[in-house]
Amino acid sequence: MKDNNNNELVLTLYPNGVGMGYIISDNPKEIINYGVARILPLSKERYIKRLRKFLEIYEPSIVVIRGYLQSDKRISRRTKKMIEAFKLEAENRGLNVYTYTRDDIKNVFDQFGKNTKYHINKTICKWYPELKHRMPNLRRNTQSEHYQTGLFDAFSLMLTHHYIK
Repeated sequence: MKDNNNNELVLTLYPNGVGMGYIISDNPKEIINYGVARILPLSKERYIKRLRKFLEIYEPSIVVIRGYLQSDKRISRRTKKMIEAFKLEAENRGLNVYTYTRDDIKNVFDQFGKNTKYHINKTICKWYPELKHRMPNLRRNTQSEHYQTGLFDAFSLMLTHHYIK
């Protein structure tokens, strides 16, 4: 499925507490596939199995993964381990791996006057109207994140990569 033009196929992965958001794209205007993969029960083996499936089917040359700071308390140890396992698997296959933190994403979207998750999601819906029906409502402090948030996190990560690169 690799494209024969000069664009490099990019696999963007944003692991979270229920699975991961993913996007396969040539560039921000050419999205091949996207979604949220529910991975239950959560295990390193299941995450890696899903990653390998993406790598075999799409043969990307670049993998973009959610980054984090060691001191970041908002991300679980399990998710940090998944991110490190993804990086190792991609690097072992000779793929270029890029990571961007939530702060990197916020800095990019600051350019558009938006840096909260909700407002970033609204901006993404303006750029990709087909995602409007998946847009999560504004979350209250007592609510857990909506399942579709992982998809919007993956889109914000993919857009950050293309903006910075």
